[in-house]
Amino acid sequence: MTVGFVLGGGGALGGHQEGMLRALFESGVVPELVVGTSIGSIQGAMLAANPTPSVVHELSDLWMNWAASGVMNPTFSGWFDNVKHRRAGLTNDTLRLRIIERYIGRDTRFEDLRIPFQATGASIETSSVVYFDKGRVVPALMASSCVPGLWPPVEIDGMHYFDGGLVDSLPVGRAVTMGATDIYVLQLRQTAHPLKTPRMPWEVGHVAFELSRRNAVEAEISRPRKGVTVHVLPSGEDEVRDENEKTRRRGGQLELIRRRISAGYDAASRYLAENPPRTGTRRLRAAS
Repeated sequence: MTVGFVLGGGGALGGHQEGMLRALFESGVVPELVVGTSIGSIQGAMLAANPTPSVVHELSDLWMNWAASGVMNPTFSGWFDNVKHRRAGLTNDTLRLRIIERYIGRDTRFEDLRIPFQATGASIETSSVVYFDKGRVVPALMASSCVPGLWPPVEIDGMHYFDGGLVDSLPVGRAVTMGATDIYVLQLRQTAHPLKTPRMPWEVGHVAFELSRRNAVEAEISRPRKGVTVHVLPSGEDEVRDENEKTRRRGGQLELIRRRISAGYDAASRYLAENPPRTGTRRLRAAS
């Protein structure tokens, strides 16, 4: 039996994944391979570099710095710089690069990671999904988490990439290809929550993308695979959904992240208590 973790995309909702990972480690479930998309690729790379409970503390530090830096907030200077240099994005990606390099290491290579890891990317030139698994990790993560419109495309070896979530937002099939037989899916923007009918023109694009994404995700999760068990962990998003706007208005972005981490932990812990890991799953030794 080979345990694989699949970390989906979801931007700022990624804090839920930290809580879910903590619950998995406390239940004794340890990954033997990881595949991630977008924010899930960044957290997945950190997990592959340190597949132990201590990675949760590193992720907490990542999220505190991510929120404090305003990395996803467009700035006029960033927009002007992109216009000046004819780059397609609302802001430049200097902050995102610095944060990723800080937690991954500028020159860290896939071959340096402790367990196998792959990150998805959307190739513009080939209109297809790419699974990064060789060479430097940082450029791959920059590509995998490159939100279209917010940041300009990332160039790697003459090819250009956008966020991997555009083409494979929950790469369960890739985990199977890598050899996973017992898969834990850390999904964000869960499909059980109904979409709201758009009322403004600028809402249409998001809803249209979500319709396509959710259909693809459901097909990916429900696809029969002989000898493979797929666990889709609840994220706890509904527990903080109603508080999001109120917390933002109070300027409490850090508090919102803490709530997301806690909600992810609580929801995943309940699931794992009701669905204990199978006998034979690689488990942590009890602390002495």
